[in-house]
Amino acid sequence: MIHLSQTLPTIMKNCLTLIFVILFIHSIFGQNPENKTELCVINMLGSKVYEKPTFKSKSLTEFKVGENIIIENIIQTDDQMEIGNGFSLAGNWIKPMNVNGYVFSSDLTDKNVEIGKSKYGQTYINLLGKLTNKKEEEKLIKTENGEFPKYFEYNYYENGTYTYTAWDGCYNHVTEYKNLSLNEVYHQMVSDYGGIMNENELWTPLFLEKSGNFIKFEGEGATEDLKIELKDGIILVSSYDCT
Repeated sequence: MIHLSQTLPTIMKNCLTLIFVILFIHSIFGQNPENKTELCVINMLGSKVYEKPTFKSKSLTEFKVGENIIIENIIQTDDQMEIGNGFSLAGNWIKPMNVNGYVFSSDLTDKNVEIGKSKYGQTYINLLGKLTNKKEEEKLIKTENGEFPKYFEYNYYENGTYTYTAWDGCYNHVTEYKNLSLNEVYHQMVSDYGGIMNENELWTPLFLEKSGNFIKFEGEGATEDLKIELKDGIILVSSYDCT
């Protein structure tokens, strides 16, 4: 005959095992935007609410950048939001709670996102997270006209590294993102390189072409060679400008 006192350790052990399994599964899938109930709009132009889960449907209204929605239902789809010929953002249709309509998930994130306004009153998003470290250095570069200093600045964030380089009147900007999807990096790039035009209209970088792992855009003003690069599991955004 087996006494209850003899089975309790086994029951407790099995319960603990089950709890660890549940926590392990949650750690894997918990960061999927479609397994989190609250999402934030990161499309600088806003996220349209469609009457039905299709881009061909009537647009009813929109959520502004920075607004949060609570997921009521998710509809899996092969639809993609087209940015330009050859470049689209994948996603699924989200039915927000208490809303009679659907939004496309490429406009949304489940990451912690900072929403703020610049000194010019322009709204921005920041998906890089907290600044964890920063360093500067200067190197002497040999040229046919002698040695000249090249200045480097590195800013390390939770979700990426920004590198600024100044050399011979030109300035290179490279941000290496980790932990972020292409959708999130694209919207971050639009926030970083977009600008307010006449009558508070937001100008966004113009898509030019997708060539191999490079997605190229036309920047504003002095900004040149603006591009997103998909490289070895990371995503880079780079540009340069000269005086």
